[in-house]
Amino acid sequence: MKPTIHQTIIEVAQKYPNKIALYYKKGGSYVGITYKELRRQIFNFSSTLLGLGVERGDRVAILSSNRPEWVVSDLSIMNIGAVVVPVHVTLSPKLIQHILNDSGSRILIINNQLQLNKVLLIEKEVPSLKKIIYMDIDNPDVPISKPLLFWEDCIKIGKKQGLTPKYEPHHNDIATIVYTSGTTDNPKGVMLSHYNILSNVRAAIDYIPIFNKDIFLSFLPLSHILERTTGYYAPLSRGCSIAYAENIKTLPQNFKEIRPTILISVPRIFEKLFDAIWERVKKGNKHTREFFVWALKQDSRGWKHWISDIIIFRKIRRSMGGRLRLTFSGGATLNPKLAKFYDRIGIKIYEGYGLTETSPVVSVNREGKKRLGSVGQPLMGVDVKITPDKEILVRGPNIMKGYFQKEGATNQALDEYGWFHTGDQGFIDSEGFLFVIGRSKDMLCLSTGKNVWPEVVENALNGDRYIAQSMIIGNKRPYLTAVVIPRIIELKDYVKEKHITYDDLDELLEKPEIIQLYRERIDRATQDFAINEKIVRFVLIKNEFQQKKDELTPTLKLRREVIFHKYEKEIEKMYQKS
Repeated sequence: MKPTIHQTIIEVAQKYPNKIALYYKKGGSYVGITYKELRRQIFNFSSTLLGLGVERGDRVAILSSNRPEWVVSDLSIMNIGAVVVPVHVTLSPKLIQHILNDSGSRILIINNQLQLNKVLLIEKEVPSLKKIIYMDIDNPDVPISKPLLFWEDCIKIGKKQGLTPKYEPHHNDIATIVYTSGTTDNPKGVMLSHYNILSNVRAAIDYIPIFNKDIFLSFLPLSHILERTTGYYAPLSRGCSIAYAENIKTLPQNFKEIRPTILISVPRIFEKLFDAIWERVKKGNKHTREFFVWALKQDSRGWKHWISDIIIFRKIRRSMGGRLRLTFSGGATLNPKLAKFYDRIGIKIYEGYGLTETSPVVSVNREGKKRLGSVGQPLMGVDVKITPDKEILVRGPNIMKGYFQKEGATNQALDEYGWFHTGDQGFIDSEGFLFVIGRSKDMLCLSTGKNVWPEVVENALNGDRYIAQSMIIGNKRPYLTAVVIPRIIELKDYVKEKHITYDDLDELLEKPEIIQLYRERIDRATQDFAINEKIVRFVLIKNEFQQKKDELTPTLKLRREVIFHKYEKEIEKMYQKS
């Protein structure tokens, strides 16, 4: 019989009982949980769930940030044949309600008061929900109609009860229902079996070797399948260690504390780290700044680069722990300029491609098989083909079972030959490297008849030192416009250098000289683009797009409809001007 996810990890726990499986921050320092202790907690919490009446096929939701309890909950739910429904902590109460109702989740596991406050707003609208298990909340005595159970009490009760599951999960059983990011419509539940995910884990490990001495630093949400498959199941199935970052802001400190060897990330995080590096460089004296710029221009095969590496690049790598062996980027397109920068300072980023429906990895670059701008070659056992209209189709053991309770959507996505229609467009070169152009539904069809891929233009803009984020508009319009978020630190340096006075940021972004600066930067960034890909009008917005405002997905992709409606007045003004 083919193994299941929890069986695989439990077997590893038996092989490496005293090895640290998970690190987490407690009292200002990292402490570890051994594989033996992880296994013990899985069995105890499994007993708790059985005592609460959870049966085979029942859905149990997890609404929590990354922490050991997430892993214990996940593997315990699977151990008794139930189905895990991860919920992103950044979602609004409305979307949380949709996921809980759509999945019919019976139990919800939450981590803190913030999530409980969201649940309080919607719990009466979720009839299937019977109990809530909490980890750390300030006030459990809240007006709520569902029973609240403390995590630690559940572990103790489970240990005392000693219940064991009567049903032995099968590898073809649904392990989890993962809801898509929902950049346009309401999220759909993607049903993934144990075999779907494990086939992807094994293919990825065969492609990119990892060893039990490796340590991962985890900060992408476990509720997203990218982190779950590649940053959780893959390392634990090999006896590696995983350390949980406290949050995005503490990443620099956590890098130094953990000194990871492998990192799974998304382009936006690499952009943030890039900004932090340049900020440190700019704080140095003039000679330091000039030397850094000079160093970046040197041929990586020459002695000048070797000198640069000794003097400056090694220091940057040490700030990220100094042991990074493999670094991967997924979830969105990585700006080629960013990839070149990291490569030059000695940090190789291997870009990959996948979707929730593909468990998720379809293709990835690797050592000796890397092509800048591509998302690599398909994993072994994963077939990829391109249709005449350039849509990317994928087939293999990693393809989902379907969308939960959505037969029509499933039939639309999966054809009779087992091909999953990704909705992405791209091409494959002569050496088998896959290139992704963009999402079909995101393509802008100008009223002139020309088509534009917004992500390509946005990547060009976001590569400019004065631009943090951007979103392109132009569907059924005569020309392109853009909502542009300035890189505030760089802009303030420019303003100081030019002796421009202002009272607040709103006033600054409306000054003619600032508008002219961004006009020039935008024109320079798009100078090699076709005429229909040029930005005719733009508006400067001071606030970054954020997850908590539903403007970004958990993998930090743009929720275009949300942003469009939020800035609809500003956008319409750009098309009213002569």
